Amino acid sequence: MALSREAKRSIKKAQKAQNKKRKRHWLIIQYGDSKKEIMSKIFTQICCAVVICSVIILWDYFKAMFVNSKLNSSLQSLYGTVAEAVAEGHILPNAEALLEINPDTVGWVKIEGTNVDNPVVLRKDDTPTSNYYLTHNFNGDEAKAGTIFVDYRSTIGYKKQSDNLVLYGHNEKDNSMFGDLDRYKNDIDFYREHPIVQFNTNYETAEYKIIACFVTNTLPEQAKDGVVFDYQNYIDFDEQRYNDFISNVMLRSQIITTVDYHYGDRFLTLSTCSNEFMNSRFVIVARKVRDGEDTAVDVLGAYKNTSAKEPDWDKIYGR
Repeated sequence: MALSREAKRSIKKAQKAQNKKRKRHWLIIQYGDSKKEIMSKIFTQICCAVVICSVIILWDYFKAMFVNSKLNSSLQSLYGTVAEAVAEGHILPNAEALLEINPDTVGWVKIEGTNVDNPVVLRKDDTPTSNYYLTHNFNGDEAKAGTIFVDYRSTIGYKKQSDNLVLYGHNEKDNSMFGDLDRYKNDIDFYREHPIVQFNTNYETAEYKIIACFVTNTLPEQAKDGVVFDYQNYIDFDEQRYNDFISNVMLRSQIITTVDYHYGDRFLTLSTCSNEFMNSRFVIVARKVRDGEDTAVDVLGAYKNTSAKEPDWDKIYGR
C-alpha cells in the first residue's frame, strides 16, 4: 500500500533528526557503534585531549616567559644602568629601590652584551634541599624561572663578605636568568668578548675577571674516578681550602686565561643546570678585581684547555 504524503514527510523528518543526532555525537561512544567506530572515537578523543593539554602547556610556558621578561625589564629600569658610588657603609641608591620591593635583595649581577642582567637575592632560612627562589620570582610570586640567588650560607655586608659568593640561576630556554652562560661552553671567542662579570652588592660596585668555566657531574658514578667536586660548598677559605678549590677549578676548566689569582682574593661562582646529562652543572668562576688593578683582560692570551678533566662521557652515554 502506498504511503500517504503525510507519512512520507514524517519518515523523512525522523531520518533527518536521526542523522543530526549521530552527527552531534561523532565523538561520543553510543550503543550500537561497531568496534571500528568505537576505536576510532577513542583515538579521536585521545588526540583531542593531547592537543588541548599541549595548548594549555604552551600557553602557560609562553605566559610565564612573558611575565618573567616583563618583570626583569621593569627591575632593570628601576635599578638603572650605572650604580652610583657612595660612602663606605651606605647603601647604593640603585639598591634602595629594590630593597623597598624585596628586603632579600643583596645585589645585581650583569655580563655586558648578554641576557645576564638580574637582581640577586639571599634568603637565610633556606636549606640544602629547599631554596625558595628556585620557584619564586623577585616579587615572591611562584614562577618557574625563579630568581638569581646566593647560597644561603654566604655573608654579604659592607664590613664582611664571603670569600666565594656562589650564585644559582635557572638555565632558561629563552636565555633569561643564567640561560646565556651556555655560550661560554667550548667557545674561546665568546669568552674573549665577555671576560668580565659585574656584581654589585648593596654597598659597592665591583667587577670580576673570569678565570674558569666547566661542566661537572653531581653523582660519583658520572666520573671515571668517582669524584664529585662540590664547588658549592667552598664559601670561606683558609689557605688549604683555597688551594683545594683552585686546583679543582683549574683541573676542570675548559679555558686557560691570563688572569692571575692568589690566596686572599675573592671569587664569584655562577652555577646553572647544564644539558649534557641529568643533574649536570655548568659553572663559571671569576676573581674579583683588586683595589687599584686595571680591569682590562689580555683575552688574546687565553686558549682552550685540551686536557681538562671531564665527566665520564662513555659511561653517561652508555658507549
